[in-house]
Amino acid sequence: MTNFRYKAYTARNFVTEGMIVADSIEAAIDALYQSGLTPFETQATIGPRPNKDSHGPSILRPTNQRIWTRELFESNRFSLKELTDFTVELASLTDSGLPLDETLRVIAGPGATPKAKRLAHALLKDIVAGAQLSEAMSRCPEVFPPDYRAILSAGEASGTIGPVLKQIAQLLARRLEIRGKVTAALVYPAILVAMSIVSILVIVFVLVPSLSPIFIDAGMPLPGILSTLADLQENWLKTAIVLGFLGLASTVWWNMAKRSIRFRLALDRIKCSLPVIGKLIAIREAGGFTRALGTLLCARVPLMSAMQTSRALVTNRYLTTIYAKAISLVPEGTSLPQAFLETGLIPAAALRLVTVGEQTGQLGPMLSQAATILENDLQRQIDRLVGLLTPLLTLAIGGGIGALIMQVMSAVLSINDLAFQ
Repeated sequence: MTNFRYKAYTARNFVTEGMIVADSIEAAIDALYQSGLTPFETQATIGPRPNKDSHGPSILRPTNQRIWTRELFESNRFSLKELTDFTVELASLTDSGLPLDETLRVIAGPGATPKAKRLAHALLKDIVAGAQLSEAMSRCPEVFPPDYRAILSAGEASGTIGPVLKQIAQLLARRLEIRGKVTAALVYPAILVAMSIVSILVIVFVLVPSLSPIFIDAGMPLPGILSTLADLQENWLKTAIVLGFLGLASTVWWNMAKRSIRFRLALDRIKCSLPVIGKLIAIREAGGFTRALGTLLCARVPLMSAMQTSRALVTNRYLTTIYAKAISLVPEGTSLPQAFLETGLIPAAALRLVTVGEQTGQLGPMLSQAATILENDLQRQIDRLVGLLTPLLTLAIGGGIGALIMQVMSAVLSINDLAFQ
């Protein structure tokens, strides 16, 4: 046990100081939080001298651990499920009327995961120091995505942080559901590709080397593609080096090209022009835009501010310029459905709901309903595409493996001809 001297904020934001006994600095900080204090300076009074800013890094990344241990076992990266669970709990407590600092103390209380505790402690430290929640979250960009922070910031400006957090929680839950469905649908194609790679490796590194000596002794080349596979097997190291160099050069070129705004805009334009992929991208961006816009309007954010915030969440740069043109028509007197009908960004079925919402004064809920329709449509299209991908992969892989096996069988049968020569 070690004595730790601390300075902390009380629940009324007064500064207090004192001593606490704990096994480690992390245990001391946890004990202070559980007692209702928010420590901002915690130092051991005996033993090795801690870092001068020992408390700050200890919240998110304990400084007394090796790097590999910290990265493997105490990583601060949140999966989508972990972020969804954190947001649901944060939204529920905030919407119940509990102050934000008390909410974060409850989240960091007993039963919380170490990652959630560290994140809650970091946010609480910034909140007590006077920062907004969105500002505190912006200091953890590896946890909270830009659209999360943008929607929350707009909700804070309108004073409706509780409802906005609930909307964000529903948005994350919807994303988690879609991702789970896509992942489940891709399991069989992934297994199929993996087994095909194993089959090709067996042919290249087991069957071909067994047949090569017979033809070499007879002074004849291997028939068909087997000669190419034999060369590949003999020169696999050179081939791997060449492929690795090409992959590295491609990665460097890609990273350099991504910095060019013109290149990324042209690339996004090409994506949108693809036959199937382009439609999926347009539906995905439309669903995200209408979901964010509906969420912000339900939180009583002004229409133009909500549209500008939602447009900033559109990831495709080419579509972003079209969304900007549509939004610019609204201040000129064009209705929201008419502005987007002319651009074709949002399907007509969803725009009919928007029209009804505009006429009845329920624009926010109707936009959220339109977003649900678009997300369901996107999910159906992805399911259809994945369902079509599975038989196509089966035919392509089966045909390729079958052709290789036919080549091997042809070489085996030609051994009889060599015996009579």
